[in-house]
Amino acid sequence: MRRTAKYATRPLNRGKRGLLHQLIESFARLKDIALRRLARTREWDFLDGTWHDFRDEMKAHYRKGVPVHLQDQAVKDAVQTMRRWIDAAIEHAHLRRRIFVRFAGEQRHYAFWLLTSYERIGAVLRGEAPVPMFDVRPPERREAVRLLRRLLRRSLGKAPRVRLRRSMALDSSLYRVFEHNGHLYLSLASLSEGKRLVLPLRGRGRISGDIRVVFDAGRGTAFVHMAYAVRASAQPATGPAVGLDAGVTEVLAASSGEKYGQGYGLLLDRLSRETTETGKARNKLFQIAKKAEERGDTAKASRIRRQNLGRRKLQAKRRRGEAAVRTLVGQAVRQALRSRPQLVAVEDLSHLRGRTKSRRLSRIVSRWARSALRERLEFRTEAGRSRLETVNAAYTSQTCASPTCGFVHKENRHGDRFHCLQCGQDGDADVVAGLNLLARVDDPDIHLWTPMERVKAILEERFRRRWETATQDSAATVSSVASGQDRACTAAPLVEPRASRPETMVLPMTVTEHRSRLGSTDAAGVQPS
Repeated sequence: MRRTAKYATRPLNRGKRGLLHQLIESFARLKDIALRRLARTREWDFLDGTWHDFRDEMKAHYRKGVPVHLQDQAVKDAVQTMRRWIDAAIEHAHLRRRIFVRFAGEQRHYAFWLLTSYERIGAVLRGEAPVPMFDVRPPERREAVRLLRRLLRRSLGKAPRVRLRRSMALDSSLYRVFEHNGHLYLSLASLSEGKRLVLPLRGRGRISGDIRVVFDAGRGTAFVHMAYAVRASAQPATGPAVGLDAGVTEVLAASSGEKYGQGYGLLLDRLSRETTETGKARNKLFQIAKKAEERGDTAKASRIRRQNLGRRKLQAKRRRGEAAVRTLVGQAVRQALRSRPQLVAVEDLSHLRGRTKSRRLSRIVSRWARSALRERLEFRTEAGRSRLETVNAAYTSQTCASPTCGFVHKENRHGDRFHCLQCGQDGDADVVAGLNLLARVDDPDIHLWTPMERVKAILEERFRRRWETATQDSAATVSSVASGQDRACTAAPLVEPRASRPETMVLPMTVTEHRSRLGSTDAAGVQPS
């Protein structure tokens, strides 16, 4: 696990801005050439090995006057960019989940084997079916290749290119950090032999290893990004295991009953409302400017676009909103993992995207800091030496968490409240979901990629078996009591106390039948006698 520290420079003069721009342009030019060559799938064998082999192939494109190490870093950055692009496409298309659901046996093994090599992925995109070392029939190979090729081509899109030439990657041989008069400076190798480009840095810090320099032409400053490894705790985690359910009202709800990140829903709702109001106001101003331009009043139209339809303030407002969301998410994760639990069970957050039934809810969900939440969970669990497990979250908020019940139905949940139609258990729906997430960590039947239909069938079958077992136990108890009564005395009937009567579980039927069998309940969920 690695994190990124950012260091800003003080405002740069015109000369330094020009030299830095030329340096980044030289870096971006060679990186773009490398990306265009790597866009051909037959070159993807270079992605499996080290980048040095591809660097030797790119030597013919090196330019004189540009530091050789800088051009090496451009080639290395291109190789890493292509790898990230392919890996992101595989994750975005949920290929591993689809393979697990679609195939079985050696065909599933073959499909997963294809994804373990970039060269084999390139062959799949060309319609080829590589032959593995294990036995799998040719028709099964072709079927797996057809599925992967269709999904990959749809997910990959266009190959990456260098669009915004504003950053470059440097290793330790291309820069030097020194201090002068209490200020920190970054000295870079420039395009002029024997000359260095010195960038004054704000604040203090420790810069070493591979870095990335990002130039912001609008502000006239640059930022230095440095990745470093996270230090894990020396002591192992000893806290109790916990299941964490991500929500919209609050950031996290724990299986222990606590909730973290209160006010999260209010924050998301406010940001969503501000986005709607700002968009409506900007649309009105845009129409006013358009009508003014049609009338020939170009001065008014230009004034409105310049003073009221700018992007700088809008983007700054959006950044402040996203920063507020990230801050609240970070605080919630820190509080939830303060006890350093041995095991943390969470749901897969990658599916929380796209449209929902409500346009407003879609906008709120789009404000979810999914990547921030996942990153903070991974960072905190690794730093605290906790085990993070991602489990299948299907029906976790609709299933009774009682080990003697387990009844699943959508009517069990009403908003944020949970009330089991079978056993009458009440609770918070998110807390119940956290309990079920924790219970699925070692579930032998429900895996991360098990389809929802299969999950529901498994849960219903388990409930049916509990119902049959409880029915048999109840019948045995009644028979035993009756036999004892016959042997003791047949004159006076014995009435069993209400508290000791065995309760019989109800076989899954319709919601109406359940409610009629359970009878009416009061506000506290207690069935009247």
